[in-house]
Amino acid sequence: MNTSARLIIILTLTVSGVMAFASFLTLKQREASLSLAARDEVMAHAVTLQIALEEDLRAGRNLDAQKLINRLGQNSGIYGVLLFNENGEIEKVSDTLKAKDIQDVNEARRVINDGKAIKHVRRLSGEDVFSIILPLRSGDRIAGAMEIAQPISFVNAYIVRERQQTVITTLLLCIAIFLVVLLVTRYNLTQPIQELLGGAVALGRGDLNYRVIVPANGGEISQLALEFNRMADHLEEQRKAAAHDADEKLALERELRHSERLASVGRLAAGVAHELGAPLQVIDGRAKQLLNQTDAPIDQRQRNLTIIRSQTERITRIVRQLLTLSRPYNLRLQKINLDQLLSETAELIQTNAQRAGVSIEIDTRESLKVMGDPELLNQVFLNICFNAIQEMPNGGTLKIECFEDPSGSNDNAAAVVRFSDTGPGIPPENLPNIFDPFFTTKEVGNGTGLGLAVSSRIIEEHGGWIEAETLKEGGASFTVHLPNPAAME
Repeated sequence: MNTSARLIIILTLTVSGVMAFASFLTLKQREASLSLAARDEVMAHAVTLQIALEEDLRAGRNLDAQKLINRLGQNSGIYGVLLFNENGEIEKVSDTLKAKDIQDVNEARRVINDGKAIKHVRRLSGEDVFSIILPLRSGDRIAGAMEIAQPISFVNAYIVRERQQTVITTLLLCIAIFLVVLLVTRYNLTQPIQELLGGAVALGRGDLNYRVIVPANGGEISQLALEFNRMADHLEEQRKAAAHDADEKLALERELRHSERLASVGRLAAGVAHELGAPLQVIDGRAKQLLNQTDAPIDQRQRNLTIIRSQTERITRIVRQLLTLSRPYNLRLQKINLDQLLSETAELIQTNAQRAGVSIEIDTRESLKVMGDPELLNQVFLNICFNAIQEMPNGGTLKIECFEDPSGSNDNAAAVVRFSDTGPGIPPENLPNIFDPFFTTKEVGNGTGLGLAVSSRIIEEHGGWIEAETLKEGGASFTVHLPNPAAME
């Protein structure tokens, strides 16, 4: 049920309830007034009849008394009239009553004895009536009594008619109120709200050009419609501003990516030039010696040629690493026991570690299996270990840990291999570039800066990633995240 229907029902029921309650009170007052008027009318007839009968008693006109009560009994509001003698016995009755059907005369006798009028409701000849009994005086004595009765059904008939009229009037007013409320709410509430609802739906689907019709009544709904249109105008302006900002941001991002690509190309070119420049200079120098010293001893010429060949092999190795970094890997996947692979890695670096005074600690809490290429993973682990040993020339500890992913936040990460050393750590300014090609902090000739870049590519090809950080207690940590076997199959 919508708001307008609820409002119509609530207003109609509320007003109808108030009217019904007011009508009920009015009806009660009307019923009381009718009853009082009817009894006043009976009392007036009774007093008039009392005066006339007392005149008849003093004049001795009994026949006139009978005619008088018969005529009065013909009144539609009078049920009947009774006359009692001084002994309380029925002496005369109106034509509408029969004396034999009237048994109760005690009240009349009490009036004769006390000389006080009595008003009460009693049953007279099978009819409930309102009765007034008055004493009849002849001089100083009470010569009898008279009783005039009004049927209660006569009053009730008036009351029923009043109730019917009140109910019909209330129903007609309720219908009129319902129609008025319906029309008023329809043209002043329902239609404007529907218009606003349509505008809200249009704005919700992105049509910021939609504007609602402003009612001409100038009320709160009109103000709401004006504010709605102002809001739509503001949203349209904000969307244009956001689109403009987005275009500028996109252009800025494109320019930034272009700059980053240029910077990457520059770093790559500088790295290639640096790495290839040294062996090329050596080759050029040795070749000039061979050209300029044609009569040099054979052993010197052989030595120069050996140096030239070693430098060309160095250039070939650098180019091969560049090709390895750029081309996709042909992974030979199989299930691998990480604890066994790490044990083999530790065995291969044992000689270098002993020479540098580095102790190796392996902590494999459980036997974990991953899907991967054992040769490539071994290459990654060896590269990280050799880097750690080179960072500890005066000795230290290399700790290798293998455990299940503790976070559980990534469904693909099943195993974690962490390499921690006690060296100087990685400077914060170098962390963002640690996996860039040709980025190295080593002295010239001790590294090409391609090892970590190649290792990162290998792990990414396996569906994992590598994280590097400097430990609070000192040293560096490289964490390799590897996927579960199901993710690679």
